[in-house]
Amino acid sequence: MNDRSPWLVALGTANLLFLVAAAFLVRGRLERIESRIDGGETRGEAARGRPPRPAGDGTGATRGAPTPADGPEGAPGAADEAGGPGNTEVLKRLAKLSDDAYDYYDRLAADVHEIKRTGKQVDANVRRMKSFLTAPGQPAGEWALFPADKPLTPEATEIYRRDAAGWGVKVEEGRVEVRGFLNMSPWTTMPIEYFVTRWPEAGHETLLHVLGPAPVDDALTPDRLKGLVTSIYKGLVLAGFKQGTHSRLDPPAPGEPDRPRWVPPSGDVVYVGVRYQLRGEVHVARATDWVIDPSTKAVLPEDAFRFTGSLRQDDHDSGDEQLTAEAGGIVVSVYNDPNAVLEIAVASNLDNRYQYHHARIPKPALLRMKDGALLDCVRDRAANALTVTAREHDGKRAPLETAPVLVTRKAEGGEPEEVPFQKTADGWRVVHPSMAKGDWRVRLGRGEAAVESTGYEPLYVDLILSKTPIVPQGDGAKDVPVDLPADLPSGTGKPPK
Repeated sequence: MNDRSPWLVALGTANLLFLVAAAFLVRGRLERIESRIDGGETRGEAARGRPPRPAGDGTGATRGAPTPADGPEGAPGAADEAGGPGNTEVLKRLAKLSDDAYDYYDRLAADVHEIKRTGKQVDANVRRMKSFLTAPGQPAGEWALFPADKPLTPEATEIYRRDAAGWGVKVEEGRVEVRGFLNMSPWTTMPIEYFVTRWPEAGHETLLHVLGPAPVDDALTPDRLKGLVTSIYKGLVLAGFKQGTHSRLDPPAPGEPDRPRWVPPSGDVVYVGVRYQLRGEVHVARATDWVIDPSTKAVLPEDAFRFTGSLRQDDHDSGDEQLTAEAGGIVVSVYNDPNAVLEIAVASNLDNRYQYHHARIPKPALLRMKDGALLDCVRDRAANALTVTAREHDGKRAPLETAPVLVTRKAEGGEPEEVPFQKTADGWRVVHPSMAKGDWRVRLGRGEAAVESTGYEPLYVDLILSKTPIVPQGDGAKDVPVDLPADLPSGTGKPPK
């Protein structure tokens, strides 16, 4: 069986290039014609002893319209050789030709895109057919998903294991780990809806982003993380987690027409944890300890999540079966979302009022210095304060002996200002209004030996998905009371039955 999709793509691309060239040629000819007409008008005006007229003469008259000085209509001068109604009609027709050419170009570009998409789908179907004929029971296609309601075959197990390892997803019986980083800028004025997403999805309402082995740098783009969420799903299947179904709302009970009945998600319980290193120590926290339920004035129960496994759909580009979690980047949700890999099984999620437990969530500000060192800081946005606790370089950590300097401005766009840090029990601290914005740097040393900060280093974490409860460690094991702010968001959900 021959796959003709590459020939179709090549033909469409050739047509597109031809039409682009033709459109530019038409545009160039239009510009030359207009230039010649303008030049003819100028020469005509000069021959009659009058200065050239602008396109609009300030009285509302336009080029080519008769004026008293031109004489009666039809007399010499009413429509001179270069600027008369005949040339105006030519310009109109040429402009229409140009517009039609560009419209045709747009339609052809859309057709080429559709040809490419169809070609990918044809290629995917051919690969699936070949796989079905030569290796029955083996996942095929771009996403290589096996039916969720069947046990993995040896071939499917090998493919799942290879895909998980390729994204740095660590799998063992009853446990999965994957690398990510702490989201430093969620909109805390809104409820939290997701605990884990693929970077950069839902950055305004999530706490963690997963990365796999990818570094956070200028080269990181969302398309480079394509496939990561699917590999996390495959890791959970390999680790022995049984997939269930997502939550739903059933019709209201008789006599309560305004209160649909919420049916929680099913599937194995997944205990979610976060491991990170800060101030030279390893800390492990329960994910549920970082989220407050205002209805109970407590953190979420540690068994709040279920492995629902997301939904499946046809990939728009390839035509292969795809997880909707992969399409949207949703891994762990604290609001009912059937697209998530893990969904919350606590009824109060329908209120959509869960809050960030700021007292438990780490607040690091790891500043990169030009010499490669890191400054370990704590940034208190509420107080516009920054505290430098230590400097780390070549694996060694030490406190600062002399005061660093905050390099900023007196006001936004104002004169430069240098503010020295003050010594505290924890290190060196400075308070300044610019800390609320970001127009500032930290300088160490003086003169030629001075070194300034260049940006943030992410707080990398390991996301833990386990069949057994998470054992807190370090800061995660501390007893931190729940403190709800007085001005909670009102929420957007409806109370469940």
